[in-house]
Amino acid sequence: MASYASNAVNNYVDALNVATFAAVDFDKVYDQIFDTSPLYAIMKSANHLIEQRGGLFIQRQINIAKSPNAGWYTGAGGWKLAKFEGLVAAGWDWKLAHDAVLVLGDEILRNSGASEAIVDLVQERVDVSSLTLPDLIASDIYCNNPYGNRSDNTVGNPASLEGLCVLVDDGTFSSTVGSLSRTTYPSLKAKVNYNNALGSSFINSLQVLNIAANRGQSSRVRLHLTTEAIYGSYWASLQSPERYTLTPQRLEAMGIKSTGGNDLAFNDAPVLIDEKIPTNVYKPNQTTGNQGGYWYGLNTDWFQFIVHPDRFFTLSEWQKDPYGDQYFMDIFFAGALVCTRPNKSFATWVQGG
Repeated sequence: MASYASNAVNNYVDALNVATFAAVDFDKVYDQIFDTSPLYAIMKSANHLIEQRGGLFIQRQINIAKSPNAGWYTGAGGWKLAKFEGLVAAGWDWKLAHDAVLVLGDEILRNSGASEAIVDLVQERVDVSSLTLPDLIASDIYCNNPYGNRSDNTVGNPASLEGLCVLVDDGTFSSTVGSLSRTTYPSLKAKVNYNNALGSSFINSLQVLNIAANRGQSSRVRLHLTTEAIYGSYWASLQSPERYTLTPQRLEAMGIKSTGGNDLAFNDAPVLIDEKIPTNVYKPNQTTGNQGGYWYGLNTDWFQFIVHPDRFFTLSEWQKDPYGDQYFMDIFFAGALVCTRPNKSFATWVQGG
């Protein structure tokens, strides 16, 4: 009679943990989030990626006024000493995202003859997750409005983060940012033009926005992000010597690994294509009319990508579904994109973009 070791089905959890955590390249999940979008590539740098552990929400102090005590004096003075009321606390909720790597029991069974086959099987699933979760976040970092319609004219997701359509806005998309009222604190209003168009006056309109955001300060717009159509139109409007003004080393120093053909600049700040920026969409809060896309001029000095180190694309161990022959590993994210000076950046909707 044949001898059987056991009539219980092996749940494979231990084998999956041993085979995959030692051999599968999980760094792809981490790296892909920044390769998906030029904005993420810059947010990855030490100046912008901030790890924060715990807290009911993410709080940042914002200065909305000048000291009431400054002034000239003679002799013994007679100084004015009044309490400073110019600091307010902005707050962003922790936003949570999740993906799962799923392997069916019969898939493991068919590949159980060699550990390399199991590794390859799981690596394929990890590769999919390394594209899917970053793609979700990279889209929402531009488009999502937790309080109303998104900049791509779909309904916003309250569970997702405040995207640039909220952070870099004047109240058209959202009257609040970081839990503060833009009506109460007008300095939280970004410089915007949601009635722009490609053509001979386009560069002039950009310059108006750029001047309004910079106002001659040393902290200035350092990055421009736009759609492929607007980028192409801007390229065509420049003279030949103006089309290649940035070296790859300069952009790589900002945190961008490879520049490709994106070598344009506007007022000495890089102009980059980001495929996640809405294109072929109506003006904000409209559902008819001409379609276009967006251009964002960002002062990156005031942006932070806040992440929780325990949920920064963190991987769980493998678990078995108690109700089925399938095994899963969770991937978690917790964080938010924060901008403490919306008025230092600008946004424009551009017909034809």
